[in-house]
Amino acid sequence: MIKLKDLLSEGSMAIGKGKFANIYEMKKEMKEGKFDPKNPTIAVTGLGVYDLKLLEKVIKGDLGKALNDIDYESGVERLMYHLYSKRSPLSSKIQGLSEVRQQMNSPAFKRAVTMYKRKR
Repeated sequence: MIKLKDLLSEGSMAIGKGKFANIYEMKKEMKEGKFDPKNPTIAVTGLGVYDLKLLEKVIKGDLGKALNDIDYESGVERLMYHLYSKRSPLSSKIQGLSEVRQQMNSPAFKRAVTMYKRKR
């Protein structure tokens, strides 16, 4: 079971070492001049590629839909699936968002962003 303490830890993680999500093609975007350090492109394993802001919106929307389904008979089971299942897409997105934020706190990411800004 996922512990809230693990999700809220603000440590750092090496870029590309996430189990659920990683920053996607950062070096390629930097070479092309398309990289946005505050809104990097994220590859969520098994689900697709999102921008950081879009992933946050998708998670909010999924949580909202799950909460609105409580009124129906199967709503509670669906909500429990989304929140407590290891394999649910929503859980993967949330854990992926946490991992990407840890990667963004890493010294390697901060250095890459600094060097990118200097070259511009």
